[in-house]
Amino acid sequence: MSPPLISIVTPCLNRANYIAEAVESVLIQDFPSYEHIVTDGGSSDGTLDILRTYPHLRVVSEPDQGMYDAINKGIRMARGEIVGLLNTDDLYAEGCFEAVAGAFEQNPDAAAVVGGVTIFRDEAGGRRTLTVTPAIKPDELWFRLIQGSPVTNGWFFRRSVFERVGYFDLRYHISSDRQFLIHAALDGGVRPVPIRQVLYHYRQHSGSATITSLGSRSPQHGPLRIVILKENVSINEEFLDRPVLPKEVRRLMRHAHAELCYRLTATALYHHQWSTVRDTIRRGWRRNILWPLFFSAMAIQRIGKEITGHE
Repeated sequence: MSPPLISIVTPCLNRANYIAEAVESVLIQDFPSYEHIVTDGGSSDGTLDILRTYPHLRVVSEPDQGMYDAINKGIRMARGEIVGLLNTDDLYAEGCFEAVAGAFEQNPDAAAVVGGVTIFRDEAGGRRTLTVTPAIKPDELWFRLIQGSPVTNGWFFRRSVFERVGYFDLRYHISSDRQFLIHAALDGGVRPVPIRQVLYHYRQHSGSATITSLGSRSPQHGPLRIVILKENVSINEEFLDRPVLPKEVRRLMRHAHAELCYRLTATALYHHQWSTVRDTIRRGWRRNILWPLFFSAMAIQRIGKEITGHE
């Protein structure tokens, strides 16, 4: 049996410092059947010059509505049976494609597979692995999608998933991947087959929206963190507003909503975004009459950790 064609989609904008490594991480897979699509938003920093040195790439460069619009374009261009998403600042682990193809071959009815991921940081002495997050197991699917780490780039999908359930929602500029995975699991019945090995390496750096060492109190990252939290609160409310929702999903969503509203309120307070504070308090209270008590408990716990020096 010939191996399936794997389509890799990379959204891109001004990533001249990282893009070559991302492309090379695909090339070293030594897999006989793949295509790599780069949907560029109009880079002006030399990224396109670097991409031109790789004739195997399918590159489209034109204005877009952000990362998820670029991803959607790439998915629509994909010819492969299997689709993976690679960020410009990240890397695929060696042997990734072979493991993915093997998992789909062993599970012909699977809509997706998912593997482990790492977060690494470039340091003077070399590359340092900071965390290793395992693949999502079946019994933790809802928790990982709603409250935990969904390891989105560790997923590989059959292209038919997008044809069946749709694409990434452009209302969410940073967190649309979480919304998509919940939607696919709820409405499309997508259940990923876990692969034990690490498939993907996330790079931590100061220019990353989500994989960064900068805290929510930093003036550089704090305002962006507020945007991310707002999106996640809205995603939770989108699903909580459904009249019918599985009991476990509703329970996890309600807890996640309360916690997100706490984090958003606390972060907005620190950055003096008073309108966000007022709006989030209303949203937390409207969903849970006891939310003020939840907020107080979380705040006391946070202060206690700061006093004792435990995070």
